[in-house]
Amino acid sequence: MEETNVTMTAAEMQGEPAAKENETKAEKFIRIGEYRMNKAVDAIGRLENLANRSSYEYTQEQVDAMFQALEGRVAEVKSRFAPKKAPEGKSFSFGAIE
Repeated sequence: MEETNVTMTAAEMQGEPAAKENETKAEKFIRIGEYRMNKAVDAIGRLENLANRSSYEYTQEQVDAMFQALEGRVAEVKSRFAPKKAPEGKSFSFGAIE
């Protein structure tokens, strides 16, 4: 029996679609972004099942905590996509010299 040596990339191990040959960074962003967004939207959608009061019991405080955590994490990730501000040009001075 012949053994084959199969190596998988980190992306393939995560289930992400395989890279295309000569793929640009923009194409890679779209390929991986679409895959990850679809997974995230699906996972968030599954939270809806928890609203079924015949299967679950929860308080409004628990619901608020759940969405506060979710919204906080989304805000953190969103901030990473914001353009970086250039530091304001402040000049150094020892103050007035007499």
